[in-house]
Amino acid sequence: MRGDVALGLDGGGVSGSSRGGANGDSEHRPPPEEFSLKETSPKIAGAGNYVGDKLTSTYDLVEQMQYLYIRVVKAKELPPKDVTGSCDPYVEVKLGNYKGITRHFEKKSNPEWDHVFAFSQDRIQASFVEIVVKDKDVVMDDFIGRIMFELLDVPRRVPPDSPLAPQWYKLEDKKGEKLKHGEIMLAVWKGTQADECFSEAWHSDAATMGREGISNIRGKVYLSPKLWYVRVNVIECQDLVPSDRNKPVEACVKVALGGHSTRTRISPVKTSNPTWNEDLVFVAAEPFEEGLMFTVEDRGNKDEDILLNSNLKPNRVSKQG
Repeated sequence: MRGDVALGLDGGGVSGSSRGGANGDSEHRPPPEEFSLKETSPKIAGAGNYVGDKLTSTYDLVEQMQYLYIRVVKAKELPPKDVTGSCDPYVEVKLGNYKGITRHFEKKSNPEWDHVFAFSQDRIQASFVEIVVKDKDVVMDDFIGRIMFELLDVPRRVPPDSPLAPQWYKLEDKKGEKLKHGEIMLAVWKGTQADECFSEAWHSDAATMGREGISNIRGKVYLSPKLWYVRVNVIECQDLVPSDRNKPVEACVKVALGGHSTRTRISPVKTSNPTWNEDLVFVAAEPFEEGLMFTVEDRGNKDEDILLNSNLKPNRVSKQG
């Protein structure tokens, strides 16, 4: 089979045009406006680019879910609360009606937690987040110190931006005065489910479930595929060899891309040199791993005789904006 095959590509879903060398019936050609440039403004986390078959840049999310993240790293020089001169510290993160708690350490004034909390912003009904360090006790846990953040001041982070570096903060008493001893290392930021910490974080809407369970029920990051129109202009074939040379050839071309296929009309030229000059349009996603399959069929034969097979990789076809 011989002819020009054109692939029109553009980020807004644009198909280019091609020129065929043969004359034919053009009444079946799509109107030119179908291939005109269309501007789109999707709300995505960032623009993605492919290098080979890898997406290298920020995530294009199908649906963004906003979260407030708090990473509690460690504390140092916590003041003693027990008669033994030590403390059994843990951290309580409070945001409105939601509360998350780290594990506690026994008799340790320099604990390390490295625990991440994620609060869904759709359910936040507070203007600040409070991080409280407490000493675990048998009867009632003792207050050690706290730090508070106004949500309006919390920075936003979108991958692949570098993660926010945790910082040391002086603990305060209930009156808001700095303690002489006791600091906590924290990072607080706003992000989406594309954040690297999402899968490992404690989630406010799954507070009674462990980390292992959360990894099974939480939504995953789904990349929005970069789609293109693939326009195939089927022009003509030459020197086909039908199984029955005494019958006219009723040839059509079947074109398949992935799981989708379509056919041209039966050529009005019922010889071994049929012509179509017909456009077929598909939608393909980068990085174009599936090939275009061409099959020339003789529909006049009750067994639908296959006259020709061919294939073509879309990534080898010209791109037109």
